[in-house]
Amino acid sequence: MARRMLVLFVVVLVSLTARAQTEQPQKASLKVDEMKLGTAVENREIAGEAAEFTVGQKAYVWMKVVGGAGDSLTVTWAYGDKSYTTVLTIGGSPWRTWSYKTLYSAGDWKVKVTDSAGDLLKELEFKVKEAGKM
Repeated sequence: MARRMLVLFVVVLVSLTARAQTEQPQKASLKVDEMKLGTAVENREIAGEAAEFTVGQKAYVWMKVVGGAGDSLTVTWAYGDKSYTTVLTIGGSPWRTWSYKTLYSAGDWKVKVTDSAGDLLKELEFKVKEAGKM
């Protein structure tokens, strides 16, 4: 009898645990729906969309993000072996956000966006040229 009670208890405990795990709300997965480069952001939209910039100019990366409200994403600007990061918090879904970087060197640049786990969401490549050489 004690053995039957123990088996019954274990079965009930396992079923309750499994049910509780399936009923927990899943956090909406974070996705970068749109991502654009430009020379400014006006009215929460990219302005002066571009893929080439000049040294000393600011490049803006604008994103429309869906899911992941309350989560964060990391924007990494990279040139050669140097990188610069900014962490942005997602306030809702959908959410428009942006980051900018003053471009100090000519060459091939990248901007990539990763989630809080470090998974790549999107990446754009662009060129920076010396002034007067565009």
